[in-house]
Amino acid sequence: MAREIDAYGARARLRRPLGIVGLTLLTLGVYGIVWYRRVNVELRDYGRAYRDDRLARSRPRRSVLAIIPGLLLVVPPIVSLIRFVGRVRRAQRYGRSELTSGWLVAVLALALVFLPAITGYVQSTLNELWRRYAAASSSPATDTVSEAELAAAPAPQPGAAVA
Repeated sequence: MAREIDAYGARARLRRPLGIVGLTLLTLGVYGIVWYRRVNVELRDYGRAYRDDRLARSRPRRSVLAIIPGLLLVVPPIVSLIRFVGRVRRAQRYGRSELTSGWLVAVLALALVFLPAITGYVQSTLNELWRRYAAASSSPATDTVSEAELAAAPAPQPGAAVA
């Protein structure tokens, strides 16, 4: 169901967005929490590969703890989700990928019925980013990759900071 990608040292997974939404619904949100932690780990590792202190210093366990017990306090999950979308957008800037819409995530979060859709939406935008690295690392024997696709995968730039 998932394919692992090497993004210049950071390990990431291409996942099926509808599969994530389905598993989140089927497990009554438990898989959504597991997915949230895994993606935060991938983003932290991606920050380390690009030498971005803000991404590299993120703490996936703390993000999950803000969601689970924080639901009783309301504010910690909101702060965690805002920071999570910020980390995703920061990683997408490095990869020169289309940015996740923070407003759409906010609307989905406010309409609690659509909460599981956030996992699918964010994963689909991350898949776009991770596919750029998959194209760069695939061999011609297994996949047909054009020279344009190989050139599209960004290389880390040491010391470069993203605003």
